Amino acid sequence: MDTTFFIVWGAMLAFNGALMHGLGWAAEKSSLAKYRIRTPKTYQIPPLRKWLNITLNGLFSLCIFGAFFWLLGDAYLYKGLPGPAAFIGETLGVLLLYDFMYYFLHRIMHHKLVLHYVHRTHHMVRFPTAPESIYLHPAENFAGLGLLLLAVVLLGPISATSFLIVFFVHAGINVLVHSNLVIPHPAFRLFNFWAAKHDIHHNRMNYNYASIFPFWDQAFGTDK
Repeated sequence: MDTTFFIVWGAMLAFNGALMHGLGWAAEKSSLAKYRIRTPKTYQIPPLRKWLNITLNGLFSLCIFGAFFWLLGDAYLYKGLPGPAAFIGETLGVLLLYDFMYYFLHRIMHHKLVLHYVHRTHHMVRFPTAPESIYLHPAENFAGLGLLLLAVVLLGPISATSFLIVFFVHAGINVLVHSNLVIPHPAFRLFNFWAAKHDIHHNRMNYNYASIFPFWDQAFGTDK
């Protein structure tokens, strides 16, 4: 890792923050209400409490990544550009392994005890918008990001470039699936697929546990 790595990572963080707040603005805009999947009749969470949770979880996430870079970055992220096959293998391998592990973590989060004490925080938002993608109990935030970094360690070392792409995809999809927006245009088909499937999860609770790839739910009978 070098200065360029952290500049690019910082730019990705800024883009993800802008995407989060832009989609959140769009979901709340009355003129765009026709694109929203669901609109809550009442809002359960006081605005200050929501803002504090989202802000603190954002800072906590930075601390988790910072600790990884400081303690393990040099061991599991190598400099330089890999070949095309290695680049695809590293990025896709980490994302697949992460999503496989996350599927089971998410199912565990719905065990009644874990749901009550941890995952319930996130599901207090029945019809989330993009900023509420990180409205979480800190233990869930730590577990989710920990799995992503564990996937890097298990398959690593990977290139710093591959890590940046993994981070960009992971962070972006987490925002998109919580957007609560469906845009009727073929260019947004994948965007709409992710958002609609995760809306079903928030509405029905016991379906669509995977974050990125649908086949984990298809394989284990929780696809809807």
